[in-house]
Amino acid sequence: MIVNNEINDNHSNQSVSLWERFSKCLKLAPFPIFSLVAYMSLRSTQIFPDEGAIFINKLWHEAFLGWYDLLLIFSIGICFLSGLILIDKQDFLFIVTLTFIISLSFFDALELGDRYIIDTLVYLLRFILVFYLAKGLVYRLGAQTSESVLIVLFIILVLSSIFVAQQQLGELNRIYAAGMTVASSSQVASIVCLIALMRKYKLIIVISIIYLFLTFSRTSVLVSLILFLIYSRKLSLAKKIKYYTIIAILTSIFVVILLNYGGDLYTSLIANRTNIDEISTLNSREFIWDNALRLLQSERIPILGIGFNATPSLIKSANIVFVDSYGQLQSPEHFHNIFIEYGFGLGIFSLFIFYYMFKRVWQTFKNNCYPAFFIFASFLICQSADFTFYQPKQVIIWSLMLGLAEGQWRSEHE
Repeated sequence: MIVNNEINDNHSNQSVSLWERFSKCLKLAPFPIFSLVAYMSLRSTQIFPDEGAIFINKLWHEAFLGWYDLLLIFSIGICFLSGLILIDKQDFLFIVTLTFIISLSFFDALELGDRYIIDTLVYLLRFILVFYLAKGLVYRLGAQTSESVLIVLFIILVLSSIFVAQQQLGELNRIYAAGMTVASSSQVASIVCLIALMRKYKLIIVISIIYLFLTFSRTSVLVSLILFLIYSRKLSLAKKIKYYTIIAILTSIFVVILLNYGGDLYTSLIANRTNIDEISTLNSREFIWDNALRLLQSERIPILGIGFNATPSLIKSANIVFVDSYGQLQSPEHFHNIFIEYGFGLGIFSLFIFYYMFKRVWQTFKNNCYPAFFIFASFLICQSADFTFYQPKQVIIWSLMLGLAEGQWRSEHE
């Protein structure tokens, strides 16, 4: 454990700018933060060479290992060697337990070959390194200062989204960052928006709300509203009215502009996203989850799981297909639910991970530990409907957010 010997953000001067906070993080851990900036700046084609076929006939969620991972491993490794990141007994036990659980799932996935095992270990390494980097930053600099890294990375993702939007305008018309999905981009925007509202970063509030709405992600928008309502219960009536008015005005302006100036493309998109039939079937997720239930009832899932991140092989063997909102026949990349993904992949030992997540959600809620509660709760809810925790950038950014949340909880309450 690292002693918080720099500042206590709960009592720090609110006049300190976001850039000054980020500068403190950069001064403390320049190489890891540079590697994270480089990672989030990657174009899709740099991660996925054959982007059009990255999920066709795949048997597991591939890691897409690249130079960016080697840079990340080297830079964060320096932090471990220099003593910036220290692993205490609780951390060590968590890492060993997680590695052991994932290793057990290999027994029923050995036919997938060595490449599958390597990809799984890369996934695990990404999570562990970034998670404990974020936790270490919180212990050194406090939660609010460490959050500045997330916000800067979000701005980079926003900028990359502009170039993506130019390339796919007229096809999808939903904004998302390079190397990520609409769902994962909206999830990051949701967390940043909630943090900005809490920390009173006015410009970030505006940017994140506009970005969140432009993703047209119903799940992320709904989760954001629910979590903010939970948070606002502790605010005065005047502040509640103030925040609700700001959100209502920004939402109204957004809708009016799109309907009047967005043209037929956005009019049809809004109609599609508010379609009752689509909402009632959760964009065909209901069909996918029904198939998952039948697979479970068929006793095709071993007690130790089919292999971590290996659910695509199950989807392929079961020949699961559905008709999407555009009337096209599709095979899902995953089961759109982390409980199914990890339950099938890790078997009975997935309960350890779910127990940890539910425990942290309850602990942070009960003790009013914000924004840690936002992150833990959002992860659990969003990944239950829009599973995104498997592609490189998405693993990195969520590991960072979860590490920030874990660092805040443990530094303030343990």
